[in-house]
Amino acid sequence: MNENKSANGILEFNFAVILHNFYGAAKRLIWFAIALAVGAGVFMFYRTNRNYSPTYSSSVEFVVHASYATTTDIISHSAWLDANAAEMLSQTFPYIIRSENTRMLLQLELGRPVNGSITAVATADTGLFTMTATSSKAQDAFDLMNAAITVYPQAASNVLGDTQIYIISKPLSPPVNPDSPNTALSSGIKTAILVFIVGVIAIFLLSLTRKTVHSAEDLRKLVSMKCLAYVPSVKMKKHSNLSNLTLTITNPRVTSVFNESIRNLRIKVQKILWDKNQQILLITSTLPNEGKTTVATNLALSLAQEGKKVILIDGDLRKQSLKETIGVNDPSDGLPDLLSGTSDNFRLLTVPNSTLLLLSGDNTVDQPQPLIDTPRMKQVLDLLRERMDYIIIDSPPAGIMSDAATLAKYADATLYVVRQDMASTQQITTSIQTLSTNDINLIGCVLNQTQAGTTRYGYGSKYRAGYGYSYGYKYSTNSYGYGRKRYSRYDEAADTAEDLTQQINEVTGIDHDTDEIE
Repeated sequence: MNENKSANGILEFNFAVILHNFYGAAKRLIWFAIALAVGAGVFMFYRTNRNYSPTYSSSVEFVVHASYATTTDIISHSAWLDANAAEMLSQTFPYIIRSENTRMLLQLELGRPVNGSITAVATADTGLFTMTATSSKAQDAFDLMNAAITVYPQAASNVLGDTQIYIISKPLSPPVNPDSPNTALSSGIKTAILVFIVGVIAIFLLSLTRKTVHSAEDLRKLVSMKCLAYVPSVKMKKHSNLSNLTLTITNPRVTSVFNESIRNLRIKVQKILWDKNQQILLITSTLPNEGKTTVATNLALSLAQEGKKVILIDGDLRKQSLKETIGVNDPSDGLPDLLSGTSDNFRLLTVPNSTLLLLSGDNTVDQPQPLIDTPRMKQVLDLLRERMDYIIIDSPPAGIMSDAATLAKYADATLYVVRQDMASTQQITTSIQTLSTNDINLIGCVLNQTQAGTTRYGYGSKYRAGYGYSYGYKYSTNSYGYGRKRYSRYDEAADTAEDLTQQINEVTGIDHDTDEIE
């Protein structure tokens, strides 16, 4: 789905699509990669910190002389140094200092068990030595070094005779810092960064395998269905006035790019329905959040702006959301109450800044199928056919609910909304095949929430400059003169809503005076 063929038949990658896929996958999975990276970093920190054992070293440099003397005084200045003895001393010193005898002498000197080890390095052809005491405690390393200086002459006497130690340099206090620092923190950070990079690479590779729809060509190849319009993605900035957040063509804050895409869709849909003398259009999608309600709302508003009598029906009995989408706050009963015969506040609503009528409520039902299959549904739609030019039904997603297929039986045509890069091609195919098996008239698709540069033909940014006019108030000043009184289209729509409400109550057998069903 992410490849295009060039004129010479060689496959070319659409990098905008690849980046869009990666961005979409990253938004969904980046937190998993972050969590995995943090977990790996914490584990490495804990493991390294647990295994870390600090070591401290204290070293001394000195010269050792082995001598033959007439006295046992090891500091006698009458010693005679033999060159052969010095060479032997250099060879035997490391072994003497690590011998068991030396360890016993060290323990006696310290007055406690030896906590550490001693190493000695001799410089060749000299009497210069470096002795290092290492321990897990700084004080123990310092004490062990001093004890070794003290006991070495005695430990070496059995091998070399009398010895003398001339200290060149030695520390005056225990070491402050360990030989090697604790790398637990740096190891944890490095591990977390590495795991995060691997996670991002994995997300990118996963995005390459994701099979979704990005263009009309994708839809044509997938389901052999014509794409009637591209509807661009629109981001609404937060505003203190919540009514200004509605994504409708009557909202002056919505860009002309969006308005133009809805106008194009309305023209094509209107032509298809007019040619076949059809009135009822059902709009559905594969999954929730693909924007079918937004498409249904704006298509209905656009038809109403052309002077047509249009009613928009909230056909999702499990989740009545049209009122919120279109910015209507008046309480009312909708299809769930009307079809079940329990309505006590059923009325058609008018939409602000439009002649569009709205049938939507506040209550929902968990099992709408029995209600949809009742004669009341057909009675309501037959009545609306007589009074309205177009009836738009916003249905539940067809990919997860069978409600859409049931509602589509009452419709003359069905429009399918596909959100760019959301539902998989398999999900879309299965959903449309299910609708097709029920002899439902699918007139085409709408590719919704498209990103600029990802639709192959560039429709995402074609109208970026805008046209400088708005569709929101085309009929806001239209009115009819009756003497001194001005009778506006909005007044006419309100009268129609009131009249139709009464007729629907009568045809469905609801008596509001007695709350009984005839």
